Amino acid sequence: MFKSMASYFFISLFAVSFSATAAENPFEKNYESQSPKGFRSFSDNPQPKVMRGWEKETDNIKMLEDGYDLMGISGFVGPNVPPSLALDHAQKINADFVLIYDRQVNENTRATQIQKAREKARAANRIKNKGEITEITITEEDLVDDNAKYDFFLTYWVKLPKPSFGTHFIKLKSDEQDTRGVRVIAVIKESAAATAGIKKNDNILSINNVEVNSPDDLINIIRENKGKSIDVVYERGGESSKVSVAL
Repeated sequence: MFKSMASYFFISLFAVSFSATAAENPFEKNYESQSPKGFRSFSDNPQPKVMRGWEKETDNIKMLEDGYDLMGISGFVGPNVPPSLALDHAQKINADFVLIYDRQVNENTRATQIQKAREKARAANRIKNKGEITEITITEEDLVDDNAKYDFFLTYWVKLPKPSFGTHFIKLKSDEQDTRGVRVIAVIKESAAATAGIKKNDNILSINNVEVNSPDDLINIIRENKGKSIDVVYERGGESSKVSVAL
């Protein structure tokens, strides 16, 4: 699904014009960290990119697979603001990537906008023909809605160093039929786990015959075996398999 959206996903927002500016940075004001304190770009000189997102859940998985981790979020409803303010905040917190989602929440119909534009043009006496058919010049500026409100949501990301294992995972919920192991929610491209064939939605049950019951279990075992090969038992579609992974 995401491949079909790739061209849209990487459209730079700086080609879009905005009608309002903000006295304060609303992206910064409404920022909420989603990571440990001090989490920031691993680059000495990060050059953050600001792009338009498509679908939040799909984009989140795409970012994880591309080797990023979530740094924080920002959300608010207000007048349209330029994406350069999102870039300013990304630079301030040393993020590597920002995805912006926005939609107008009080959008007028085109007919209503044109009617208002006619009234504005008449008031400015922009009338070309005073015969039976009155022709009025309407500009794009006439169609700008100064009272428009937008619902903004942004995600800020950090590019991770090359991982030892290369998965993002969660603890299984207690209401699931089988709560053994941890659930893989994303596999980083070209990582050791990806090379070994581990996939999204696999349940990792054990490593080197040691049961994995929590994310901390998996992290600790990976750290203890860095630079070695490990035997990973995982479950996929109700079937258990074993694979060797070179860390």
